[in-house]
Amino acid sequence: MLYRFWRELRIEIYWLKKELTRRWYLDTPLGVVGIIAVISGLALFILIAQGVAKIFRAAIPWVNGSAVGAIYWTSIGFALKVSFVFLLFCTSLIFLLWLKSRMRR
Repeated sequence: MLYRFWRELRIEIYWLKKELTRRWYLDTPLGVVGIIAVISGLALFILIAQGVAKIFRAAIPWVNGSAVGAIYWTSIGFALKVSFVFLLFCTSLIFLLWLKSRMRR
């Protein structure tokens, strides 16, 4: 009984994967770059929200002398993360637009 259930589940997943690939054109470079652009955009949004939350938490209680260094290095790490994800997002978006203009159906 369990074997039959797993077999049916594998068949359903197989056809679901086929349908999603066909409907959203995930087997083309345009689909892959589009997914990368969406994921990097969401990651950028989450990182910016985390940064705003950190700044808000750090600004409410006034920062004393011993915590200035920790806040400084936290901001440097945040800036590096955001700049990397922003660069990935912009590059994938430019590449997506370039592929959309070059690939005609």
